[in-house]
Amino acid sequence: MTHGLRLITAAAAALLVGCTINLPDPNGNGNANGNSNSGGNTTIRVRVVNTTNATLDPDVYVTGEAVTDPAQLFSADRKFTRYGVGTLGILGPGNSDEFTLECSATRVVGTGGGRFGNDLQNPDGVGNQRIMAQDVFFVCGDVIVLTYRRNGNEFTTTVSVTR
Repeated sequence: MTHGLRLITAAAAALLVGCTINLPDPNGNGNANGNSNSGGNTTIRVRVVNTTNATLDPDVYVTGEAVTDPAQLFSADRKFTRYGVGTLGILGPGNSDEFTLECSATRVVGTGGGRFGNDLQNPDGVGNQRIMAQDVFFVCGDVIVLTYRRNGNEFTTTVSVTR
């Protein structure tokens, strides 16, 4: 894919999911924001942040395969829970955690939006679904930050990606 088409595709994808993307420079000089990827990175770090005063199931999913439909990603066998309280994928009020994924085994990372509330079987609300594909939204060595917020009765999930 040409660099111009890649930029257009990434920009369109960013509008759909509302995240920050740092694209590599096609000349290998880092990206447009001056960041650079050392090229030797073999992992992706994911940081999950609960800014609310309630318990949160961030609802994170990971797959090593490309997906063409959200249902392919958001299946029980792809839910990632090796972080949080007791490595159950649950965060307490105001807590955060992070985990590392092997780049070669991570093609797509997503969140169902997160379930907010002290009774996660009957949540107070759900945030925004987000899906990020490797080489479009993130590359090896990047840090993906999933931030979960509540403003009154509105629940939001945002994504940022940094080098």
